[in-house]
Order: sequence, then C-alpha cells, then structure tokens
Amino acid sequence: MSKQEKLTTQEKITDKPHDKGYKKIFSIKKNFLDFMKKYIGLEWMMELTERDMELIDKEYITDQFDTYESDLVYKVNTKSGSIYLFFLFELQSYNDFTMPFRLLVYMTAIWLDYFKNSDKNMRKQKEYRLPAIMPVVLYNGERKWTASHSFKKMIDHAEQFDKYIVDFEYILVSVNDLEASKIKDSNTLIDNILLADKKRTREAWTDLGILELVQRIRKMEQNDLNEWITWFSNVIRELNEGERRTLIQQLREGDEKAMCSSFGQLLDKEKAEGRAEGKAEGRAEGIAEGRAEGKAEGRTKERAEAVIELLEEIGEPSQQLREYIMEQTELEILRKWHRAAAKAESIEDFEQAVGLALTKEIH
Repeated sequence: MSKQEKLTTQEKITDKPHDKGYKKIFSIKKNFLDFMKKYIGLEWMMELTERDMELIDKEYITDQFDTYESDLVYKVNTKSGSIYLFFLFELQSYNDFTMPFRLLVYMTAIWLDYFKNSDKNMRKQKEYRLPAIMPVVLYNGERKWTASHSFKKMIDHAEQFDKYIVDFEYILVSVNDLEASKIKDSNTLIDNILLADKKRTREAWTDLGILELVQRIRKMEQNDLNEWITWFSNVIRELNEGERRTLIQQLREGDEKAMCSSFGQLLDKEKAEGRAEGKAEGRAEGIAEGRAEGKAEGRTKERAEAVIELLEEIGEPSQQLREYIMEQTELEILRKWHRAAAKAESIEDFEQAVGLALTKEIH
C-alpha cells in the first residue's frame, strides 16, 4: 500500500461518525476536565483548571498501522511539572489485545516529536528531560475488557528480566462498567453522554429511563444541549435538520410526555437493520438500513465474517465451524450469533450459547 493510499484509508477511518462525535466533545477543555476529575480522579487532577490545559492540535500518525484511531493529546501543567495525556477512543465491540503495543507506538511518536523540536543545545544538557505521558483509553464496547493494562505482559518471558524490561500501564475507562449511580450524581454534558452511551438502543431503555434522561438533558445549558444532540446524531441515530430542530424545541418547550414519545421514536428507528451494531463495529456499509433485497446475500456474508472475527479474538475457530457460520443465510440468526460471540469467553461458550451443542460433529 502506497503512502497516499494509507493516508486515504486513515482519513476514512478517522471520519467515523462515532469517533468524530466523541473527539469533538473531548476537544472542549471543560468537558475533558470534567471527565478527568470524575472518571479518573487522580489527586493531582482535582486542582486543575482550563488554564492549565493545552490541546495539542496535531495527529501522531505512524506508518506502523494501516488504520488510525481518533485520538487527542492534551498538555497539562501541574504543580509538579507538565504531563501529556494521550487519550485514545476504543469505540468498537471487541477487545484489542495489542493495546499496550499500540499505545507504546503512539507515546514514542509523541516523545520523538518533542525531542526533534527541542533546542539541540538543551538536549545535550544533563538536566534535559522528556515529558511524562499518561495514556488513557475510553472503551464503549459491551464485551468486558480483558486485554492487559500492562505493556510488560506482552513481552515473552518478561519475568526473567525483571526491571530491565520496558513497562507502563494505561488507564482504562469502560463505559459499560460505569455505575449508573456514579454517572447520575452530577449533570454535566459528559455525564449525559456516558449515560446515553451505556444504553444505545431502544430495547435498553425503559419509559422511566427515557423520562429520567430527558429531564436531565433539558436542565443543561443551551450550548451543552446543542453539543449533546450533535453527539447523539453522530453516535446513536443520525438526525436530519428537521428532526434536530424538533428535538431541541421539544426539549426546551414541550411537555415531558410528548418529549419522551418523540425520543422513544428516535430510538425505535435505531432498530433499523444493522445500524447500532454497524456503527460500533465500523461495518455500517455492509449492513446499512434500506439495502435492496438483492443485496441480502452480501449482508449475511458480512455478518458471518463479523461473527468469525469476534471468535478469533477468543480462540481459533475450526474450519468446520467457520464453514458452518458462513453457510448460514438467515440474517436474524447471524445477529444472534454475533451477540453471543461478543459475550463468549471461549469457542465452547459460543457454541453452547447458540445451541451448537453437537460440538463433536462440528469439530
């Protein structure tokens, strides 16, 4: 793949609506500060103000990966010195067990950039230091995050070499693991985004839950309300201009019963074929709503491939199991298998969950 082709691929991947929705929100200092203090909560963070923060407006794209994740880098000035917070959005439905290595590559890119732009004479001095970097990963998948937090665990026989092996840990904030009570104890834009992202589909919301969310959202300031709706449109369900205006008007002026009804209808539209799962997986092209009936075969093939892809994260599916999955032509069955694969801890778990108890016949 040529360099230009890589850049084109990276631009497309970075342009995912879900990524853009989160990146836009966290590019606002106030929102990032609210998130740090409440959902990371290290002692030195509590005294920070927006004046202490600088958004580094550059992208550290590396040749090591054909894909590029949407990320943010903040330089934060603390009483003890400056630290770079590297913020990576892991907005997909499965674990990435290479996460420590990916983060190392990006952290090294930041250090290299800092070193290259330092004064040459200062670099020669004994007191010259590289800045501290703290990696933070925001994960919004439904499946529990089981990838290692420590880089050392990716090194073969690391225990034999003790302190001489490179090591670091990253901070993980898993949206699905956040306690709803913790989110609800304040009413910031970030709180209401995380609350909505925990329940992305209509099936996940009760009428009471919708009412509570609506009541919280309509109490926000106008700018925050607009930002929340923009995030909703990028992440939960794309809104046209008419829907957006109606939603804002009802949130500000409508009665709660009408508002909840309208909000429920917007979420109901999210049931449309493959949209919710397609956004989370980056596979919306293959299973988007409204595909012609003649393309059904393509949809089932992509869904079957997505099931196998998830299974490969937890083991090695046999050739017979792969063929069994690929031969399935019922889209609804494949959707059930996909959900089962996302929750399974092993290939055997998956087979039992979907009723493939005849393991001996498959293997």
